[in-house]
Amino acid sequence: MDALFRQPLFYIYFIYGASFLVMAYVIVRGIRKATSMVLVSTFQTLAAFGLTHGIREMIDWARFILDTSGHAEIAWLKFLSDAFLILSFVILLQFAVNLLSYRSGRKMAYRRIPGLLVAAGIVALVATRTYDSHQVELCVRRSFGFAGALLSGVAFCKLAIAMRAIGNARVQCGLVLGALGFFAYSVFGGLIVTTVVGQPVQLFRALCAFIIAVASTLILGIFRQAE
Repeated sequence: MDALFRQPLFYIYFIYGASFLVMAYVIVRGIRKATSMVLVSTFQTLAAFGLTHGIREMIDWARFILDTSGHAEIAWLKFLSDAFLILSFVILLQFAVNLLSYRSGRKMAYRRIPGLLVAAGIVALVATRTYDSHQVELCVRRSFGFAGALLSGVAFCKLAIAMRAIGNARVQCGLVLGALGFFAYSVFGGLIVTTVVGQPVQLFRALCAFIIAVASTLILGIFRQAE
């Protein structure tokens, strides 16, 4: 047990997962007090991403504990980890599209894009006979994960500009901080799967998750001031 507590990944996985779970909780609490309903449904999608991705990282935390303790891999935990990863990244892309199109007259057409991409991805995987779970995870991470995080960062920047007229520095700071967190996460969570300057990539993903969680506490005023 002492060896487990000396492992940095023991704490990194926990912070990583807990940060996204906290983000989901904060957003849901903010939505309950909303006086403006303009962005509520959109940010419900972000809360769903935080919940599913947080659960995924907590599953990987449990898998790490079992592996470090000498237990064999549990197949159903690996399956759940993969399933929640795929689901969370699809939801993240859906959030980005929803936020980018929340004022568009054709928003329903745009919001069908992630679902169509999922269908196209399944066809591509079947056509190329890509059934290995590691390869599927890598494809999802570098497509939906990268695009979802990158577009979320763009959407946060766009919203920060739109909210400039409100004059709420706290909300603007939260949106800019969230954008930076998502931009960084698009790289560390979407593209990089190996170590970075000798450190596990999960460390940088956890830092991104923590930044996004902090940002979520600053943007709650958006549910009272959005127009």
